[in-house]
Amino acid sequence: MNCVEQKTLLALAREAITSTLTHCETPIYDQMKREDQPPYSNELGCFVTIHTKEGTLRGCIGNLWGRGPLWQEVPKLARESAFSDPRFHPLRAEELEQVVLEISLLSKLQSIDDWKQIRIGIDGVLLSHGYHRSVFLPQVATEQGWDLETMLSQLAMKAGLDPEAYTDQACRFEVFQAQVYKEDVS
Repeated sequence: MNCVEQKTLLALAREAITSTLTHCETPIYDQMKREDQPPYSNELGCFVTIHTKEGTLRGCIGNLWGRGPLWQEVPKLARESAFSDPRFHPLRAEELEQVVLEISLLSKLQSIDDWKQIRIGIDGVLLSHGYHRSVFLPQVATEQGWDLETMLSQLAMKAGLDPEAYTDQACRFEVFQAQVYKEDVS
């Protein structure tokens, strides 16, 4: 995706959040709806993450698999991240100028045989153990300063498992990569 397309997706995400708070029109969304062409019509796994300008997580919602064209998914996930992430109170209008949006477009998931194959900062990881599942985007471990074992322990705990559960033979891993686009805060 080129720079203009990246900025357009970020603007689409911000427009969705802003329009929800202010009930304003959605010209970017309306234009994409009429055109519905690649890359905006592509169906990809996608996450929209919201941070404060200081870098604190403020919301993150996404799908590992494409569930519709990006021009529909990005605004939907932006709204869910801003207003429906159960870890945070809904974003308020006065916070809007104090947050930075990030979009992660995901590659297809690939199963791996050994957790030691996971590449920190490159691979996002989906951990599955019975009915327990959790995921981290590729940038999470790097942002937190985690090594592989720490990241997997955190991932296991996020899934509601013991920190060492990732070493259990019943634990399955799938990896993916992400193209990450972030709003310019300068």
